[in-house]
Amino acid sequence: MRTRAQILKNFKIQLIEFLCYFMLLLLYIQLCAAQNWYNKKNGDIKDVFNTSSCIPKPYSCPHPQIQFYLYTRRSQKQPELIDSLNNDSLFNSLYNRKNPTKLVIHGFGGGRNLSPSTDMRAAYFYNGAYNIIIVDYGSLVREPCIKQMEWAPRFCALCISQFIRYLSLHPRGVKADKVHVVGYSIGAHIAGLVANYLDPKIDGKLGRITGLDPSIFFYTRGNHSRDVDPSDAHFVDILHTGSGILGQWGPNGHADFYINGGTSQPGCGSETLFQTVACDHTKVTPYFIESIVTKRGFYAYPCPNLVSYLIGWCNPEDHEYVLMGEHVSHKARGIYYVRTNPKVPFAQGDPRKRRKTNPATS
Repeated sequence: MRTRAQILKNFKIQLIEFLCYFMLLLLYIQLCAAQNWYNKKNGDIKDVFNTSSCIPKPYSCPHPQIQFYLYTRRSQKQPELIDSLNNDSLFNSLYNRKNPTKLVIHGFGGGRNLSPSTDMRAAYFYNGAYNIIIVDYGSLVREPCIKQMEWAPRFCALCISQFIRYLSLHPRGVKADKVHVVGYSIGAHIAGLVANYLDPKIDGKLGRITGLDPSIFFYTRGNHSRDVDPSDAHFVDILHTGSGILGQWGPNGHADFYINGGTSQPGCGSETLFQTVACDHTKVTPYFIESIVTKRGFYAYPCPNLVSYLIGWCNPEDHEYVLMGEHVSHKARGIYYVRTNPKVPFAQGDPRKRRKTNPATS
């Protein structure tokens, strides 16, 4: 059992870390303001279509560099590229509408053959039979094409919505209501933007969006139509690990999970501050991947506020605990906190069981 002195010491350390991160955030906002001033003085909105550094013309969907690869248990090593202009493409594939459909959107610099996409697929197939569709737009984001940064996510979301319509109208496909979209970093916001292009009568509404530490970049101006939010799917759950630094603070979903407080992750201490905050942001993916297969479970609980969580003054009732991650209850609502181990396995299991076996720790 932790003493009051230990609790206060731990709180002071985490408070200092939070203040340091907050100062970095203020610096970032100032840099964004300077960039905006420069753009207004030197650029024009039409320039978004006048760059060759990233998305090439034609600006229409489907785009040859936004590809949809289908993975099933039988095609894990040889995925099938689905052509949304060809009905035979899905007919001739191993897609099985009886299995859950997961559509994964990676972040900046990602791709279908890069982690976490590869690890996520392996975890799902360890668990059962799925249709895993990776949205691979990696070849478009090898360089930071600044003039397209705000427009490109909307374009990518438009092409994804076209693919979802292809699934919803295809005899072997499913409506959007049966699709679970998992987006990491900027991919989480792209997932939310997809909803803006869907027609509820034709496509349905996305069944679920899981946002893995939604990116803070270019989403700091209060324009919630560009953020993932609860209106984008029947159920939206968000995992926060780098909030206020590289990730948004939120809340963004029906249920928001702040892991280890949501900003700083155990095991992420590094020689440089950049490596530390990058680790905090990326740590969300191994947490979620473990949640797919773990038997321990990530048990989260509500708390009045972050300060109460940091001090250790949360007293949740037994019925208030919910699982975080893949197997979360779709009835979960509000803000939750969850602790993890610094190394694999990250999940600590059900704290209610520990209290029953060791009442002195409660």
